[in-house]
Amino acid sequence: FFKPLRIERVKLDGPTAYAVNGSPTDCVFLAKYKLFKRKNIKLVLSGINLGENLTLQSFYTSGTVSAAMAAALNGINGIAFSMVIDYKDEPPIEAFSGASKYARMIIKAVLEKGFPKNVDVLSVNFPSKIGENTRIKVVPMARTMFDEYVLERHDPRGQKYYWLGGRLKHGFEEGTDVHTVLVENNVSVTPVVLSNHSEEAMRSTLELMDYISHVETLEPSTSKKR
Repeated sequence: FFKPLRIERVKLDGPTAYAVNGSPTDCVFLAKYKLFKRKNIKLVLSGINLGENLTLQSFYTSGTVSAAMAAALNGINGIAFSMVIDYKDEPPIEAFSGASKYARMIIKAVLEKGFPKNVDVLSVNFPSKIGENTRIKVVPMARTMFDEYVLERHDPRGQKYYWLGGRLKHGFEEGTDVHTVLVENNVSVTPVVLSNHSEEAMRSTLELMDYISHVETLEPSTSKKR
């Protein structure tokens, strides 16, 4: 919405491909409303991302996950694939062979059996090294995996600037995505539902709003008594 986008057709082995000078979410919008607007898009695949997208923190840090969520908001199921990277530099293509194998298995299952009922997005994370004992586990997201912080520095002119960062936590809870991938070396698959307003959440919020309304109606009468 804030800059012009350009589409370039690129040569890849296999299907027709396009490159976009925007975000992953921009790619979803251009695919649905321009490139393939006359086609019935049934599934959006995002990734494999260089780096894991674990825990609920990925909802506000990951372009890969955001693209899958944007697809879901536009009526298309999405799968976000991410992989733990242990390399200092960009990893060799061979590093993705194990993750690609599992990604194809998941995609094949979705195409043959259909997307899970009442699920909008699947967030899939691969460990850095997939071995013979690696398994797929369906697990919920942990809340966080980093202790976030802000570093304040000064530039040569004495002006302040800031670095945002996070330190990896320890002792992750079993049965969560981060424990599954980082500790067990397994593949995590987490179903994400965008319309997740529980009855209890709605009820407690309604009680709060009723309280505010009650206070507002009481204040005038209280002031009159004074």
